[in-house]
Amino acid sequence: MCMKKLVFLAIGMLAFAFQSANAQTSLFTTFDDFSQWGPSGGTTVTADSTFSTDASLINGLGNTTAAGGSGTSGSLSIQWVSATGNFNSVAASASEGGNSAFLSAIDPGQAGSAVAATGNIYLDYSLPDNEGGSYFQPGVLLQYAAVGYYSQFFASSSTDLGFTDPNGEEVFRATIPYTITAGAFNGFGFSIMYNSNYSPALPYHVDNISVTAVQTVPEPATMALVGLGFAGLMLVRRRRQS
Repeated sequence: MCMKKLVFLAIGMLAFAFQSANAQTSLFTTFDDFSQWGPSGGTTVTADSTFSTDASLINGLGNTTAAGGSGTSGSLSIQWVSATGNFNSVAASASEGGNSAFLSAIDPGQAGSAVAATGNIYLDYSLPDNEGGSYFQPGVLLQYAAVGYYSQFFASSSTDLGFTDPNGEEVFRATIPYTITAGAFNGFGFSIMYNSNYSPALPYHVDNISVTAVQTVPEPATMALVGLGFAGLMLVRRRRQS
């Protein structure tokens, strides 16, 4: 009976480990978070206190000075200027190399080196003037030593949230699937982008960036837990046979 309890406990702990890796985490939510962002490519970028999709007063993990602390409601205002390459790299966050909480949210279990991970990044954005009829698709850029360059990930879907930003533009919620390659971290870059064939003239807003991540390569502790559960099952089987 005791061994059966041990087996069930091990399985339960294993399930909890995977559930905790699926928790949605707020990365950037307030004016204080976005005040750390700057332009990348042909854009102007400023933190804006006039608009917020969630009216959050709690800083996300992306705020390296006060992660999780109280902040000021706001978003990121982006003014498009010119296209750059195959995408428009419109806004880059401050260096997150020292923010282990943010890195762990993107890549669960990392500690100095990336483990293989996958998940979804979510962000709210307003759709700029679309009179030209071109296709707008938001995305993110992730950069770390394991890839050595920016990996591009575009939204797989967008949902109309039913209200507008201060420019009168509709606000949407984007789902952006991403993957992390195992290897060295040595700092981490995170930027917002959109497809290069879209050329809006109006500024727009980005807010409420969050992530749901799943570690696809188990940590050593998780592997040990699996081994414990398997050993327990085998012992119960032997006792039944005897």
